[in-house]
Amino acid sequence: MIYRKKKRQLSLVYNDYAMQVLSVSSNDLTQAIVKGIPLDEGIVVDGVIEDELAFFEVLKEQVKQWGLKGQAVRFFVPDRTVMMKVIDHPQELKDEEAIKEFVEMELGRSIHLPFEDSLIDIYDAQAGDGKATLFATSADEVQKLIGLLDDAGLTPVVADIKAISNLRLLELVMPNIHNSTTLITDWSINELTITIYSQGEVEFLRYQTINTERSKWHSKYTEGGFEYVYGDEKMNYKTALMEPLSEIDRILNFYHYSLNKGEKNVDDIVVMGDSPELPYIIDTLESQLTLPIHTLTDQMITSKLPNFKASQSGLAGLALKEVE
Repeated sequence: MIYRKKKRQLSLVYNDYAMQVLSVSSNDLTQAIVKGIPLDEGIVVDGVIEDELAFFEVLKEQVKQWGLKGQAVRFFVPDRTVMMKVIDHPQELKDEEAIKEFVEMELGRSIHLPFEDSLIDIYDAQAGDGKATLFATSADEVQKLIGLLDDAGLTPVVADIKAISNLRLLELVMPNIHNSTTLITDWSINELTITIYSQGEVEFLRYQTINTERSKWHSKYTEGGFEYVYGDEKMNYKTALMEPLSEIDRILNFYHYSLNKGEKNVDDIVVMGDSPELPYIIDTLESQLTLPIHTLTDQMITSKLPNFKASQSGLAGLALKEVE
């Protein structure tokens, strides 16, 4: 069982390959417990739950086995369903709740989203400038997961955006990130999320898939848990990585020339994630680019944050939905 005490912070993370739970108590990251289990092919596809019954059966069994019943849990909305856009609003609106109400009234009129029913949140980095950043996702996907968590005996409390959660963590581990322009890459086996964070603002967010066959990846249990092994020539997967690696260079140019008219550059790059080919990804980026590249590892997090506190930045309160 994970739990001996009730007061813990619980986060659920899942993708096409695994379901994992992070449990932390007493704000001491060195005491964090991570439990995980591989997922069969087809349960989650491109980060979205495809087989709800199979997902529920796995979740219910792990809630029982890990002793999670009744625990409050934060969860991430699927990366591929998250969109970000800068919107204009009346300058007299200086409160994020007021801006959010304005956006809700303008949905379908001056503001259009690719979801019939959406969940939104607003981040206003500079009050009074008439601009704010809108984050949105499909309400259907969130409600689907809330129902599954409820039925499995958990209490969902917050639907969060993984890219924003990553930024909160980076602000703690790398405090200077708030004063620079950083491109953050979060790699899994078949997904990549790219975020550009500049002077406390999210300026760019993109999700893309990595073209690899799920059937060629096989889980293998290890002393520390499990890992995935590629069942084909490794060069085939490295070839699949070339497109997203090239996309990073294109985004750097787009950010410099198109978004900022040649007046602003990315200062450095952060590489993170659970891809088994992170060393190859880092080596390739270092050979292609002249920017400093930082790798976020579990060891770095625990060494720099033996006792962590909630971020004091404006991002700390940003979540798509607080579940009642």
